[in-house]
Amino acid sequence: MAITAEMVRLLREKTSAPMMDCKKALSETDGDFDKAVTLLRERGVAVAAKRESRSASEGVIAIYISDDSQTGVMVELNCETTFVAKTDEFKALAGNIAAHVAHCAADAADSCIPEVVMNQKFYADESTTLMDMLNLQVAKLGEKTALNRVLRIDVGGATHEYNGIVGSYLHMGDRIGVLVELKCESDSLANNEAFQQLGKDLAMHVSWSNPEYLSRECITPEAIEKEREVHKQWAIKEGKPEKIIDKIIDGRMKEFYSRACLLEQPFIKDQDTTIQGLLDLFQKDAGEQVWVVKYVRFGVGETVDA
Repeated sequence: MAITAEMVRLLREKTSAPMMDCKKALSETDGDFDKAVTLLRERGVAVAAKRESRSASEGVIAIYISDDSQTGVMVELNCETTFVAKTDEFKALAGNIAAHVAHCAADAADSCIPEVVMNQKFYADESTTLMDMLNLQVAKLGEKTALNRVLRIDVGGATHEYNGIVGSYLHMGDRIGVLVELKCESDSLANNEAFQQLGKDLAMHVSWSNPEYLSRECITPEAIEKEREVHKQWAIKEGKPEKIIDKIIDGRMKEFYSRACLLEQPFIKDQDTTIQGLLDLFQKDAGEQVWVVKYVRFGVGETVDA
């Protein structure tokens, strides 16, 4: 039976389900309206649509690291309550989404767009989409569920222009997640257990310290000038002599850099050593240079609108 636009419109009005899901349901039931409604309800699509206006600010962070540590994926899957977020089913769905993104083509430009990802066929079972899996989750647990963010890091980009690894860490019951990309000179070091541990340690540190910048070179001149002006006005209000204000500002800027910049922060496992100092010691032992290329930290609910 031919499925018309009018049939799709009526089914959408009845169920509030997405248009493509309505069209698919009608096709699978040979145009039988009632059966299509039942099918949508069984799949949880109609339930998901009705709950779309509700806030989903709880959830989990899931991370997938490839066997060679060359690819790391981190996703934030949101729901309405911590009760659902702690269920094995919810955590499994988040993990499946992360694994799926990791198995997509590395150069796919839209591989980290949540809406695109959710409409893709699941890499491990092409008979279903990730959206179908999510809707089944909604139907079973009865809460709005949404993929909020997706991040993928490939060492050296899609073409793997240099050696390195992606380190990761999950904290606070999977409510905070971190990926760190490390670069090194040789493939042998990239496969070294100590280098792998360095990536984990740095990711753990970032989860705790949440630095604003990688290094002071990453801060814009405008931001630095603004910070200096804050400390200048602070010194003036404290009644400090004008001739020493610049020295006071310089001293307080060092404190600012040690708080805001990852490489200048005291290492969480050894407060007497900075992150740069940790890297220097590792480089000395390894006999080659290593770099922190980037880091990304996700916290559940930090970008979700109420």
